[in-house]
Amino acid sequence: MTIEFDELEHADGSDERRGKRRIVGGVAAAMLIVAAGGVGYGIGRGVDRDAATIGTGSADAARDEPSNEPDTTGAPSTTLASTSDDMAAEAADGDVYVDAPMRSSGGQGYAAFGTQPMDTIFERITASGFEVRVQLGQVWEGEDQDNWGAGDWRPAPWCYESGQLRVSMSGNGLVDVGGVPWYAEPFKGRSVSWLLLGGNDGAPQWVVVAQTPADATNVRVVFADGSIDEAVPQGGVAVLTARGEPSTAVTEDGYTYFMEPTPRFEVTFEGGVEPVTIDSAGVGTWDDPEFRESCTPPPPALPDAGEQPTDPESAEAEIRTAMTTLYGIVGTGDVGSDLIDDPTGVADAREQVQAGGYADDAASATATIDELVFTAPAEAWFRYSINTDGNDFGNRYGIAVLVDGAWKITRATVCQDLSLAGGDCGGNWQPISPPGAYPDGQYIDDGYPVPATTVLLD
Repeated sequence: MTIEFDELEHADGSDERRGKRRIVGGVAAAMLIVAAGGVGYGIGRGVDRDAATIGTGSADAARDEPSNEPDTTGAPSTTLASTSDDMAAEAADGDVYVDAPMRSSGGQGYAAFGTQPMDTIFERITASGFEVRVQLGQVWEGEDQDNWGAGDWRPAPWCYESGQLRVSMSGNGLVDVGGVPWYAEPFKGRSVSWLLLGGNDGAPQWVVVAQTPADATNVRVVFADGSIDEAVPQGGVAVLTARGEPSTAVTEDGYTYFMEPTPRFEVTFEGGVEPVTIDSAGVGTWDDPEFRESCTPPPPALPDAGEQPTDPESAEAEIRTAMTTLYGIVGTGDVGSDLIDDPTGVADAREQVQAGGYADDAASATATIDELVFTAPAEAWFRYSINTDGNDFGNRYGIAVLVDGAWKITRATVCQDLSLAGGDCGGNWQPISPPGAYPDGQYIDDGYPVPATTVLLD
């Protein structure tokens, strides 16, 4: 007997190829190979249709030498080659197999960097016998970056990576691949990134990837343990290696993960006017004032000034004192109710902060008013920053109002900051943002630009 299936209809509903299709006898042929104890017997040779059809013929017939006569039954050939040709032809005709019975687990695999062509820009064999290769794939620039920023402001090209470098390492029983950022224009012409490869093979290796200025003639790294490596840049990139450290297993709540160590090293760029040395602790941070300024957008403007109070200087001084006092008493048990226009829920929020995981940070908080404008004789808007031992928060906005002759900070101003540390004042307040803070759907989140298509609320 033969096993037959109805041909699937095309996606467009047409059925010009409907009919009967027979399953080829490859399964029976494979069974014959196993039964005969031979490896590869009969592969690539024609098999008599009547003898090889599943479930038909006697055992003797199944063992008969395959016929050399041409198949005149009209059934497709059962050789692997012809079966492959049939599948290719059907694929070319547009057949899509969408409802085949599942017969195994599995499916198409994937590559971390895809399968697109990549330009090799650096290759070397280290003194330890490892082959290192760096490739540059797709980069993100032009229109992809035009949506980043605020208004007409755009971040400098070194603020965010412009692509990825694929880094591969092999040799000495190790094979591994990873990626690091690539910058179209690194800050001052230099970038330093690192990764740990080879851990899965039991041979962890530090790999330091440096983008170099055009005048760099050599790059040298010295690790904390005294390991040294150096390389001549190729294509504006140099790759340096040293024996790494294994990851540490950490188990929490029955779940185990592996924590990678952090290397300490110094990279020296030789060439140019004089060598430049960069410590790993100063890589990729916002500590450099020049870097921060070039990557931080201007804050949204405060509202326009309105009618001024009788004594603007005295009023501003009183508001600044109120802010300093309010943030100085966090963690003391005092609420500062006399400095808030409506203290509803503030005491509860302060207690939640003091009992939470950010209690120490909140207790160390200081507030500084960076800019203030009076929008009316009894109202002032200001932009301020909060500094704590753990985190800093910039470009925040608050309001002060004149109540019974005394300037007080609004409840919303205080509650929005307590919420940063887990304090909940309850309802009836909204985070404060100045008019026009979201031009064209753009918003500045603590000094970091986000795409124009994204709107974030504080």
